Amino acid sequence: METKRKLRFNLFDVAIILLVLAALAAALMLRNRSTGGAAVGGPETHTMRYTVEFTETQHEMAESIRIGDGAYRSTDGQYLGTIVDVQTLPHEKVEYSTAAGRYVSFLCDDSDDLYLTIENEGYCTGRDIMIGGISAKVGSELAVKGRGFARGGYIYAIDTMGAAVPEDTAAQTGEREAEFVIRFGDSRAFVADNIHVGDRFYDKTLGALIGEVADVTVEPYGETRLKGDGTADYAEKENRYNIFVTLKGRFVDKADSFYLDGATELKVGGTGKIVSNYLEREGLFYEIVSLGD
Repeated sequence: METKRKLRFNLFDVAIILLVLAALAAALMLRNRSTGGAAVGGPETHTMRYTVEFTETQHEMAESIRIGDGAYRSTDGQYLGTIVDVQTLPHEKVEYSTAAGRYVSFLCDDSDDLYLTIENEGYCTGRDIMIGGISAKVGSELAVKGRGFARGGYIYAIDTMGAAVPEDTAAQTGEREAEFVIRFGDSRAFVADNIHVGDRFYDKTLGALIGEVADVTVEPYGETRLKGDGTADYAEKENRYNIFVTLKGRFVDKADSFYLDGATELKVGGTGKIVSNYLEREGLFYEIVSLGD
């Protein structure tokens, strides 16, 4: 009579099986990370791009960057995507002339501003545009490296390439509605270009909802400086702006302060890192228009 052999597993066999499964899981995670792909069952992805600005670079830097190479985050080696475009412009300096009593701008012959465009798969949440595993926001710092170059810069532009950018629809907590103004000072035009009526602003540190954009106003930016004769004069900077953003948000009224979304203090003169779907920027709480009275 033929007897059947029973399979038996000891602790050593079980340990080997667990190690193999762990290795397979780690390999899958590494593949998703290196390709920028979404995990199985994750959000639908689209091809997207963002551009990083590196200011005052030497002319030779552009020559060391090749279209089609991969770009990586210098701090941890995170794969960012494929380099699809490189552009340079002469670096423009703005300095105050005591003789003229105003700011003057001039192009530098010895340095460039370099714009590096990176492409990868991405998706949008209610608060972030995720491209290649990072939250891409105009104004946020990003240290980039590739074969032959490494440099720290700022995200200058985002192109979702037709993908919709939804806004978070969660209700804001608070007993009353406030209308207030945040100012982004000494800003270039691309900052205003990335603020839209209806955008929601959040406190980056606390993650709390600050309010929804109701209006955007742009004015020239200037500073009071001393002229050559020792007198003070107000001088505007070319291509620099004050951006006043009017928001509406709900707040909780406490004895020591007004708290937007129950977390962020609404105080004229207070500052904080403001983020939206598109933007990251230091802002100043400039004016309280109404407290819902």
